[in-house]
Amino acid sequence: MLSLIASIILITPSGAFSPGPLTASAIALGASKGWRAGLYVAVGHMLFELPYVYALTYLFSRVDVGPYKTYMALAATAFIIYFAYLLLRDAWGIARGAPPTLPKSTFASPLAAGFLLTALNPYFLLWWLGVAGPILAELATQPLYVFVAVYAVHVAFDYFWLGLMATLGGAAARLLTAKLYAAFLAALAVMLLYFGVELIRKTL
Repeated sequence: MLSLIASIILITPSGAFSPGPLTASAIALGASKGWRAGLYVAVGHMLFELPYVYALTYLFSRVDVGPYKTYMALAATAFIIYFAYLLLRDAWGIARGAPPTLPKSTFASPLAAGFLLTALNPYFLLWWLGVAGPILAELATQPLYVFVAVYAVHVAFDYFWLGLMATLGGAAARLLTAKLYAAFLAALAVMLLYFGVELIRKTL
């Protein structure tokens, strides 16, 4: 068990700390809802990830998301475009003098954002099959408590990272002037659109 925990600690940052839509959404949601938004994004992420990883562990050799990569990438990009539109809409309103608050923006629910940006990201799904595949194969031979311990260590990184990103987003919202805050939101929207384009480019 200790060997598997050490392995998951070594590889988790390659997925959890990588820039991407989930990280950008935590920053944006933190700007409007505070640091707790990052925790809700992490919960939404975990609500999909935990059953997915559990299923992979015990059905490892039968799961292949490869044939569905294109459809999943298109769905994820559509969600990302909508997410970016909401950010740009708020940035435009704030730049024109609207109060710098985001009651309707960045997808209504951080929980939904965390779940959808996880479920629709083929590279997240393939990360578990590829990078973490050997760990899952070994977990399939271990008792359930080993799976619980290893996954708990992994998901702790997600909560730390997404909470930190939301905290930084909230700090930016408090410290920036209205016009700089609008520029900050617009930059996040452009970042999200870039991730969406990259998702499609790498998939097609």
